[in-house]
Amino acid sequence: MEKSVQYADMLKQKDLKSTPQRMAMLGIMEAKGHADIDEIYQEIKKDFVSISLATVYKNINTLLDAGIIEEIKVPQKKSKFEIVKHKHSHFVCEKCGEVYDVQKPKKLDIELPEGFEPREASVMIVGVCKKCR
Repeated sequence: MEKSVQYADMLKQKDLKSTPQRMAMLGIMEAKGHADIDEIYQEIKKDFVSISLATVYKNINTLLDAGIIEEIKVPQKKSKFEIVKHKHSHFVCEKCGEVYDVQKPKKLDIELPEGFEPREASVMIVGVCKKCR
């Protein structure tokens, strides 16, 4: 299936319009894997020269609220965004800031306070990537 059709379907399922800007933003996130607001803004300006940073923020928030994309909070750096896909964890390089997908652990050996019932766990591993070593 062509990516633009796939993005249009994702938006339609959430009752959102398939605007050219939203389609472009999804394409940028797909191409980069993980992108921060500045990266998305710099890329989208190539095709939409008059687009404002406020419009990018507004569309990011709309896509987040709809569950089409998710935010990856990177320690001491700007958040990155990615299109929602299978459940997974992330490795963040503390030198270059690159974010990598890693398989989610099948079991976490964590002791929770009595009476706590976990529903979901998020794991972020911070270290130095292969390129920066």
